[in-house]
Amino acid sequence: MSRLRQRTKQLLVAGIAGGGIVGILFAGYAVYQARQVDEMRTSLVREYEIQIERLKEEKASIFGWTLARNISAGHPIRAEDLRRVELPADSVPANYIKSKDEIDGRNAKIDLTSQTLLTPELLYKEAPTPHDLRWREMGFVQLPASLQKNDVIDVRIQFPTGQDYILLSKKKAEQLNGGSVTVTLDEMEILSLSSAVVDAYLHKASIYALAYVEPQLQAKAIPTYPANKAVLELIKKDPNIVSRAEYALSHASRQILEADLSVMSPQKAAEFAGHHAERSAAAAQPTGDSFDLDS
Repeated sequence: MSRLRQRTKQLLVAGIAGGGIVGILFAGYAVYQARQVDEMRTSLVREYEIQIERLKEEKASIFGWTLARNISAGHPIRAEDLRRVELPADSVPANYIKSKDEIDGRNAKIDLTSQTLLTPELLYKEAPTPHDLRWREMGFVQLPASLQKNDVIDVRIQFPTGQDYILLSKKKAEQLNGGSVTVTLDEMEILSLSSAVVDAYLHKASIYALAYVEPQLQAKAIPTYPANKAVLELIKKDPNIVSRAEYALSHASRQILEADLSVMSPQKAAEFAGHHAERSAAAAQPTGDSFDLDS
């Protein structure tokens, strides 16, 4: 009987030991499976995060600056002219202006319409005003008939020999008053102009202006007029000669204008004015009938 009990104990212990081993193996397998599932979950989450980030980048927005109104070429852009806008990143040029500071103090290089996204190529910054800059009114320069205020011109001098020099380069017509134009000049330009005026007076040369077509896009011409040392010495000896020369040139320019005007008789002038009024009225109508000035 004691042997049977001993045997039973041994079987019981063996069963418990076997069950324990099976339990440990199962627990280990369960832990392993849990780790595998966790790793798979982490991998999937990371992959989804990458895809989400990629989608965000594709749909990302940027903030740029546009104009709130139309701006003409050469005019400054002020704070009230700007509007900050949000745009899709894939629909704007890479060189768009990000900071408002990049626009402050700049002028429009060309005519810009409202809602135009601003880039550096559309703007330019004027040079700082030099200390020797002065206003200069010139009534002795032969001006283009179509010249308007704020147009940009070169002033040239032409001698009877055919020699033609650039005297003043890329000057804005700040004011127009009859046959005179006001520009800004520095000290060297003032001296060069004085020399040219006396040169023109002494050698029967003409001083005239030519307007730029696209001043914001066209490069500044290089002055080619060589100031005459002898003339500068003459100016030193007799400063009044500049005033006399300017008067003579202004008088000559006026004579040329009056000669051109005298060619048109009062009857022709009246006919021209009548045709001009008819053309203006026709231009306002959809049909837009045309008129021949020579008829």
